[in-house]
Amino acid sequence: MNWRLLGWLVALFGGAIVAIWLVATVIGWIFGAIGALIKIALIVGVVGGLVFLGWKAKNAIGGSDRKQLRR
Repeated sequence: MNWRLLGWLVALFGGAIVAIWLVATVIGWIFGAIGALIKIALIVGVVGGLVFLGWKAKNAIGGSDRKQLRR
């Protein structure tokens, strides 16, 4: 049996496993970052929507920033 050839094959196989693990780790980070961006966008959308609805409700009720002048 050619032990030197077997050593090379084992080294190549180990390197391939490490490369696959690194690629999977990077892909996991990317999906994690995308997930975080989606969560941030949802939070901003919900808060912005609530602020917008509150502003529309204030205007519908007749609230304004101007104080009424009484004489």
